[in-house]
This record gives sequence, C-alpha cells and structure tokens, in this order.
Amino acid sequence: MSLIPPLRLLVPAGYPKCSPVLLDKFPDEQSRNSDDLSTKAKSKFGIMLRGRVEPMSLGEIARAWDTCARKVISEYAEQTGGGSFSSRYGCWESCVGAS
Repeated sequence: MSLIPPLRLLVPAGYPKCSPVLLDKFPDEQSRNSDDLSTKAKSKFGIMLRGRVEPMSLGEIARAWDTCARKVISEYAEQTGGGSFSSRYGCWESCVGAS
C-alpha cells in the first residue's frame, strides 16, 4: 500500500464540457498538522483548489495532485533526515566551459 493513495475522480459523460467530480473528502485546515501523509496531501490539494475559479481538466488535476503528493513526501523526507541531492548539497552546476 502506498503512503499516499491515488486521487479518486468521477468523469461525467459530458466531459470536457463538465468538470470531473472529486470523490475524496478533503480535510479542514486543522488537519494540515496531522502525521498522516495522505491527509497532508489532501489538505494541500484542497487549499490549492480553493484558489481556482475555472474548472480543471483531468490533466491539470493529475498534475496538481502529483505536485501536492511530491511536496508532502519531500517535506517528510527532510524532516526525517533524508531529502534529495539538491536539498543536501545545493543545486547542480554546469561544468561545461568552466576551465
């Protein structure tokens, strides 16, 4: 089982004229401090959706969910002593032409 399960959507027959319906419930503001990574990801996603005025396509929803899930996993990794190469050592530098 994954730490953050996939987002569940219902795609209506009239899509793309009708927006996809999110089947998952989103936690309230207080749930952001939860230790559950799935709850944190859903909270971030819900906050991001509140700022939207236009409907989202399936691709936009998938990219937004992916971004929220990755952010939560990265934060968890950094809090537990892990992280990415860039978070530990800085960004990559181009060595081409650096003589």
